[in-house]
Amino acid sequence: MFQEALAQILSRLKTAQSRGLLSGYTLIGGFAVSAWGVPRATQDFDFAIAIDQADPQVLATFIGGRYQAGEPDDPLRGVVTVSIEVVPEPISLQLIFLPPPLTELAFGHIETLSVLEYSVPVVSWQVLIILKLYAGGPHDLLDVHRILKVRRPQAKDLQDIESMAEVAGVLSEWKSVQKKM
Repeated sequence: MFQEALAQILSRLKTAQSRGLLSGYTLIGGFAVSAWGVPRATQDFDFAIAIDQADPQVLATFIGGRYQAGEPDDPLRGVVTVSIEVVPEPISLQLIFLPPPLTELAFGHIETLSVLEYSVPVVSWQVLIILKLYAGGPHDLLDVHRILKVRRPQAKDLQDIESMAEVAGVLSEWKSVQKKM
């Protein structure tokens, strides 16, 4: 069921990109955590989207979803939600418009990984840590600790994460994680 949904998602995103409705996409969220070697249960797909000057509502209509702009105090610029129809039940897809500093980080650090037997652009595990710190929920923080345990970062990795955390405005959150390592 997830494999079929991912095939549909990738097809829609590639077509949207070829039509200029988005300039890039990368897997984030629970499936990205799993792609980096951390077993993680999830019920949906989350992709960060870069659209440059394109209209997010046009992308939402093309993808078959609904666009919700972020509120002034919302940390996200907006999200497109889509229901991917597969048997036995639909799978949710969220296309997330990150704030500019996070968009720059995410799309500057992508690796192509195998996800459910498909080649998928996935944010680097270092940027995934930053995104999880930015989200800040209890499960996100648990993901951070699990990713670090599996990836066993070297000193250079830790320095890179610290630099990224500063750019993303989550340096204090990163310092808190480091104290528990």
